[in-house]
Amino acid sequence: MSLLRGVTTLVLHIGVRARSARVLLAIAAVACGSLARAADPPAEVTLPVPPATAVAPAAPATPGSAPATGSRAAAYAEFRRLYDAKNYQAAADQAKVVADLTEKELGANSEDLQVALMNLGISQYLCGDYVGAEASYLRAIELTEASGRPRIERLTRANAGLAATYYAGKRYDLAVQRFETAVKLSRRSEGLLNDAQLPLLDKFSNSLTELGRYTDAQQLQQYSLRVVERKYGERDPRVAPTLEKIGRWYARVGAYEQSRAILHRAIDIVEDAEGPRSPDLVGPLMALADCSRRQLLDPAQQKLAEPDLDRNTMFHDPSAPLPYSATATASEGQKALDRAVAIATERPDPSPVQVADVRTQYGDWFETRGQPERALPQYLQAWQAGSHVPYQGRTLSDALFTRPVLLQCQRPDGWDRYSGRPSSEILLKTVLLDVTVTSDGRAADITVIDDSGDKRRADQARAAAATARYRPRFENGQPVETRNVQFVQVFQVLIPKPETPAPAPQPAPTDRKP
Repeated sequence: MSLLRGVTTLVLHIGVRARSARVLLAIAAVACGSLARAADPPAEVTLPVPPATAVAPAAPATPGSAPATGSRAAAYAEFRRLYDAKNYQAAADQAKVVADLTEKELGANSEDLQVALMNLGISQYLCGDYVGAEASYLRAIELTEASGRPRIERLTRANAGLAATYYAGKRYDLAVQRFETAVKLSRRSEGLLNDAQLPLLDKFSNSLTELGRYTDAQQLQQYSLRVVERKYGERDPRVAPTLEKIGRWYARVGAYEQSRAILHRAIDIVEDAEGPRSPDLVGPLMALADCSRRQLLDPAQQKLAEPDLDRNTMFHDPSAPLPYSATATASEGQKALDRAVAIATERPDPSPVQVADVRTQYGDWFETRGQPERALPQYLQAWQAGSHVPYQGRTLSDALFTRPVLLQCQRPDGWDRYSGRPSSEILLKTVLLDVTVTSDGRAADITVIDDSGDKRRADQARAAAATARYRPRFENGQPVETRNVQFVQVFQVLIPKPETPAPAPQPAPTDRKP
């Protein structure tokens, strides 16, 4: 999904209980690493993990950030200092020193080495070294499984970290396998309906959706709701964020009426518990607007809106629901946005984080509807609201608009035509393009970098990229052009069946008698 909020998560957790499911879908912290003192028994302490969708650039090296040598305790202390300072590249280098010292002193069978490799993996993940993180997590898993008495919690975190690494690298088929393992381990150790698995289920469902496996993804969405309802009850407002997340997912896959039904349920629950001006209504309202936006841009829905007088006369049924109306859909989305903005901005103590959020999404509404001149004022107000909110050594405004965000594109027809087949029968072909995102959010100068060996697929991907609309990047409070933006289009193709070898020729019979 085109989600603005990876970077706002930590602030939202502190300042605003109400947050939209864009946050929940974008920032589920599934890359759980464990940091432990190298000199102590491996009692594991999980630190907060920034989201994979919004990893901040590594902080510049500072004096004293070179890898420390000597005792493991000193090396770990330096690693922890760098990690806490969010200098992830230097922390990864130092974590490698800790792992090497641990293996040299205690051997490959030490539990401390498993912990050191987990620390190395999470540091590499956070600085964007997904190849290195994959290797570290794989070795941690291998050593843990071979230890004779593997710790289920550590295996869960290691597989979750590896899954998040694959997810961040858009290797969704591999991510699915590891998420499945992590969820099974979590249920084995914590119970079938434990809420600790919810972040895993979010990313797991997203990975399946990226692969076109919508039925499997829907089952995970429903399972998440079951877990939350069991914990809080069906009418508790704390269920609303999960309902919102599911509503957004339905809209994403084109099930618009199901999306509306579940989002209205979330709105009703919050209104009954907290009133019509509750800040917790902002998320479901924005999700309802997002549903309308997606439906308005869906080519299949546009065909439903075309008049067909002959068919209407022939099959007229007064009891049938009204046909799709673009005008009514746009009106519903606009009203939901207006109400969300009013709630967020007219509070006695407006949260700058929430204001930046709703203004950004309001801008997205206009941008995807081809009205960049109306989107820009909303983006500017979002920038201003977040300009004084600190986030990882910069402002929230800088983090929100640091790069273009893909909001909408029309994917090629049939790219997921084999989604109903078993994954063992499907091969994913990826077309990679380079585009320039203009200051008003359009894609220009589209160039094919890798056509996956098929010019026809490349042409389809280029046509999809031409329909793309982005939230533009900002510099000093103004939108600017951005070159060398990657656009990825995945296609499902069937794996060719191996040819059956022709039977070997049989020797000709002879008339010779014994």
